[in-house]
Amino acid sequence: MREEPRLRSQAGKQRHRRQLTVLIAFCAALIIIAALEAALLAGPEAFKIWQELFPETGAGDYSAFILTRFLLDVLVPVSLSLYTYFTIDKFGTPRTYRIVWGGVVLISAMWKFLALETSSLIWYLVLALWAGLFLIVINIHRLKQEYEKKEGAHEVSNNRL
Repeated sequence: MREEPRLRSQAGKQRHRRQLTVLIAFCAALIIIAALEAALLAGPEAFKIWQELFPETGAGDYSAFILTRFLLDVLVPVSLSLYTYFTIDKFGTPRTYRIVWGGVVLISAMWKFLALETSSLIWYLVLALWAGLFLIVINIHRLKQEYEKKEGAHEVSNNRL
């Protein structure tokens, strides 16, 4: 009898694995791009441009700008992935999860869009990733249903053998 709850918890983890993998992949891509962008901004050419725009500031101000920008870029993907990782087995993805996190992701995407860095290819890639993450968050419950349907069909074929 002790084995039965463990098997149920393993089945629950299997059920949510696809949802979690897709969501964390998008979040990881956003975090990696934010890190690369911060590394590019930390170069000497970017600091020279900063000095031309703001001659009264120093290297410390520029470092604080880069760090703040990086932290703001990764705040939502890190929060979303950690929250989902720790709660998906217990709560799943109810409608409130999809509404709240969908709103947070949409606001973050609009914030990035309003930066209007149209000369940067990274900006377009990040917007595409934010749009994909938004679609994943609001439709995450459908990923579970597709996985369960495939799993159910597979179990029926295994029972015939």
